Amino acid sequence: MNTYTILGGIMKKILGGLLIMGTLIGCGQKDEAKVLTFSTWEGTGEQFFMDINDINTEYKKINPNVTIKIEKIPNTEYDTTMKIRNTAKQLPDIFAIRNKHMYSYRDAVHDLSDLNASKINTFAEPYKINGKVVGLPMYGFNEYVYYRKSVFNKLGLEVPQTWNEFLEVVKTINNSSDLIPLAIGGKDLWTTYPYGQFVPYLVENGDNLLNQMGDMNSPFSEGTSVYKGYEKVNQLFQLKPAGENPLGYGWSQEKNMFLSGKSAMIAVGQWFYKDFMKDASEEDQNDLGMFLMPVRDSKEDKFRYFVTGEVFLGVPKSTKHEKEAKEFIEWFFASNYYKDYINYMQVIPTVEGVELTDSPFKAVTDKVENLQAVYQIPGGENYTKIKNETRYDQNQLSQELLSGSDFKQLMEEWNKKWNDAKGKVVGR
Repeated sequence: MNTYTILGGIMKKILGGLLIMGTLIGCGQKDEAKVLTFSTWEGTGEQFFMDINDINTEYKKINPNVTIKIEKIPNTEYDTTMKIRNTAKQLPDIFAIRNKHMYSYRDAVHDLSDLNASKINTFAEPYKINGKVVGLPMYGFNEYVYYRKSVFNKLGLEVPQTWNEFLEVVKTINNSSDLIPLAIGGKDLWTTYPYGQFVPYLVENGDNLLNQMGDMNSPFSEGTSVYKGYEKVNQLFQLKPAGENPLGYGWSQEKNMFLSGKSAMIAVGQWFYKDFMKDASEEDQNDLGMFLMPVRDSKEDKFRYFVTGEVFLGVPKSTKHEKEAKEFIEWFFASNYYKDYINYMQVIPTVEGVELTDSPFKAVTDKVENLQAVYQIPGGENYTKIKNETRYDQNQLSQELLSGSDFKQLMEEWNKKWNDAKGKVVGR
């Protein structure tokens, strides 16, 4: 046998091996396992996803080649973490975007407008940015004033229907008991958000507030929605509803004051209900009442109440698994799993046809006539530029009012800051 015959035989074996290997690689690529990282902040239902009803196990029934890896990040670290990853183009395959940061990620994510999940999500259209679905919110929530029924009964108080009635409730509790009327842990800046951040939206013509501000030279002038909103907040804070030193305690103390019965009311989001029920005795659970904060001046006015879409699921342009990430989002919002998640969280579903069962919140809203939902729409380009230039923070301004700062002086100072910044970064 000559050399060429031997080499020919060897070559046939090599080529045959390569063909087999190529076939195996091709099959491997077709059925290749994919791992999708889904990042969110603590308190958005990650316990349900990871422990109570493992989302990875459920999704593998539909797509066995895809693994969903939940990454939970502490609430206080999440924004900075995502900002750093965005700069490095290393965002997770699916990540939760806070309502207030949607504009910042508008160019970093894929437009989800074409997904069926966007068509069935009732929040998708109101929250579009420049015609683009930046992310799809997992849920919405309302803001409530939680109160002690026993205190209201003892003092002969009724659930207030107007802003002045709400102020009168605070005055009565202050004058007729040793309780803190309305606990506000002002030491932690975020606890002031139900006031300065939301009330200006709820006054007449406060819709799309932030984008209104972005087009105005002097949004803190008397007569504007911003001014009227902060004016109401100042009226409330002047009554010292949170005690003599509201900046001397934070959220933990605020929560404990209400749990222990040392405060009559607490204003916070829908998410608080689960926390309260988990920690409270049966007697305290039965003593819990809720109402929507009434910002209107007259019972004949529309009862404007706040609806926040939150935890917007986005798919970054940097992901290597765009198709799989979008398929997961399609499944999530259309699945029975989503219905179970919503009822676990006791929040507002964003998908048509999904309803809460035995919801204590629906009972509250059903009692109110003339309701008008107001959405928290993120600020656009003009607002964002001016906000960054001035470092405007609604909660910071609320905290200053809570500490007793002069209201009119603050409005004048902010008008000047805003006017100067608008001329510099946007133009007149």
